[in-house]
Amino acid sequence: MASRNNTSARNEILQMLKDDHKRVKKAFRDFEKIDVESDPETAQQLVEQTCAELELHAMLEEELFYPAVRQALKEQDLVEEAEVEHDSAKQLIAQVRDLSPDDPKYKATFTVLGEYVKHHIKEEEGEMFEQLGRSKVDWQAVLEDMMERRVQLERELGLSEEEEEGMEAESTETAEEQEESPPLPAGGRGGDAMKTQQR
Repeated sequence: MASRNNTSARNEILQMLKDDHKRVKKAFRDFEKIDVESDPETAQQLVEQTCAELELHAMLEEELFYPAVRQALKEQDLVEEAEVEHDSAKQLIAQVRDLSPDDPKYKATFTVLGEYVKHHIKEEEGEMFEQLGRSKVDWQAVLEDMMERRVQLERELGLSEEEEEGMEAESTETAEEQEESPPLPAGGRGGDAMKTQQR
């Protein structure tokens, strides 16, 4: 039972990382459709969001995932290569943040970042993840640590604000719906009001 739970925890970790990969790959595809010159605000918003998500993902892997899997991998140099790729991505993130959308290198820098990231994802999912099938790692502990750290990083990087904004929007809509509905009489019971109208 314990091994089954451990396998389930491993699968959950790998799926979490793959979901991150899918999200940023989609962001790079979306960026290609944006005309940066005519819509610099949308471009910058997408770039900032994507860079923050990449930073969160990289920190989760470097702090918790890579140390856990390093000894379990047949090819331990995969971790070193992944960390070097992270460093290259961080340099490009810093560069793109220093530029404004009207800079000719803005789009080019973010596009090159996307190419680095896609290459990194292909190697990580195709090689590193594939070697973790029967690894002796306490995946349950790693999962708990990663989930806890993820929440902290989302707060620090401002990535949890979107959910809060969504909740605020829902509460605003609810308030507007309440304003549109007819007010109850002073007695406060809708049934009494209906009886009064029927008389």
